[in-house]
Amino acid sequence: MSLPRCNGKTVLITGINGYIASRIGHDLLKKGYKIRGTSRSKPSTEALLNGAYKEFAGRVETISVPDMTVPGAFDEAVKGVTAIVHTASPLNYQLKTWDDFVTPAVNGNICVLTSALKHAGPQLEAFVMTSSLAATISHPNRKRYKSTEKDWNNWAESIAQSLGDKADHTILYPASKAAAEKALWKFRDQYNPDWSIIAINPGVVAGPPSKPPLPLRPQRNPQTLLLALHRRDAHHPAHPRHRLLRRRARRLRHARLAAADVLRRAYPDRSCIPVGSPGADYEEGYAWFSGGMSFCGDKARKILGREYVGFEQSVVDTARVFERMER
Repeated sequence: MSLPRCNGKTVLITGINGYIASRIGHDLLKKGYKIRGTSRSKPSTEALLNGAYKEFAGRVETISVPDMTVPGAFDEAVKGVTAIVHTASPLNYQLKTWDDFVTPAVNGNICVLTSALKHAGPQLEAFVMTSSLAATISHPNRKRYKSTEKDWNNWAESIAQSLGDKADHTILYPASKAAAEKALWKFRDQYNPDWSIIAINPGVVAGPPSKPPLPLRPQRNPQTLLLALHRRDAHHPAHPRHRLLRRRARRLRHARLAAADVLRRAYPDRSCIPVGSPGADYEEGYAWFSGGMSFCGDKARKILGREYVGFEQSVVDTARVFERMER
């Protein structure tokens, strides 16, 4: 297959070896962009460079940024880029403290924004940050409410701080996402840069990865959930303890069981996949959990002019990748 013609524009993607970032990079390469990706270490990008990105050799540059919270860490990386996609953020559910989880998310944002303001150059057009639905949940137990980009999470930070060393990822994650996005808009208001600033608030993201996922870990990202369901040694992570976040755990269980039912139809010979109960464990049509809050992504759909890939297709497409890994 011939490569698309290069348009001469470079996009910086932070955390390039991450699940979402690596797919963004692949899509940009297929559209003719060059990409410059940052990661904590060069070896972590080898799976991409020798895999999905191999055919685009010469259009991919990687830069090591061991600590994204150090002022000036992105000074070289931002130079000459047309756009910056900032996806790097702590997603290690073994982190247990505010300083380990929330502070790096906020300071990382400020560092890359400051570098962009000082060193990117006049050609920079846009800065895009991947935030999260967690930053828009106005209250974790609010029922029958549809959240949009106008809503703010104003509870997680205070709860995380009040819990101190008793806080876990179920509260530190939403706190980090809310705090980091608030820092983004505060920066915009303070410095009024010439380039556009955009925050994307995704929920659970599923779909084929651009590189093989890491070995299963005790964390709940979409890849490990689907891989755990698909593998013959499937297991199910325990629910978080904090009472305000137990509803979130039930939502996770609903998504896991919905995915399991999709996989059982696609792989009827795999008896290890658990059985869900449509109408009890999750809504028919894979809708959000019954009686609780939901989310509206109409603004993104309208601006981007694209429809979301359906849940069932996302699950099956991802499973096909894992199936090839087993051979």
